[in-house]
Amino acid sequence: MRDPSEFFAHLPEIETERLVLRTMRLDDAEAMFAYASDPRVAEHVDWYPHGSVEESRRFLVAAVERYARGEPVGWAITLKGEDKLVGSAGFFDWAISHARAEIGYSLAYWLWNRGYMTEAVRALVRFGFERMGLNRIEARCKVVNLASARVLEKAGFRLEGVLRQHQHTKGAFEDMKLYAILREDWQPPERGGITP
Repeated sequence: MRDPSEFFAHLPEIETERLVLRTMRLDDAEAMFAYASDPRVAEHVDWYPHGSVEESRRFLVAAVERYARGEPVGWAITLKGEDKLVGSAGFFDWAISHARAEIGYSLAYWLWNRGYMTEAVRALVRFGFERMGLNRIEARCKVVNLASARVLEKAGFRLEGVLRQHQHTKGAFEDMKLYAILREDWQPPERGGITP
């Protein structure tokens, strides 16, 4: 099986029709704060809204250190033609012996409902199957997070069930929907993809 550090220490840039996914950088702090400080973005995730640019900078310092160690950390989502971070997406919980991993993501509120997150998730799925050798990619979202469920369904994921009180977040137990896509379910796109 592949060595995870091979991917996370040298994440390749991923280009889609409207997005570029690249590594996160320390100079992304102000852009990250601009979206991660929004309570609407943090509502359904396990982190609280960022309270300052310095908090965003600390997150990025940790991310850069994780790249250096070859540990799981995601990509910065940027709009093509603009090198400004507007979200993040990536893999975690990579079970190499089972060829399985989970994805997570977030996106600036002002870009919701325009198909950007679905586009990014489809790019991650392609990367997972083509470059990581995965057979199964999972994702979880709160039952009440209808927008995230729509993203996954549009990206080809299937709902496999509800995990009751699966996660304790911000003082409450949350029911989580479990979604997955298998390699045999996936239809590779005809063009586009991962740049060297």
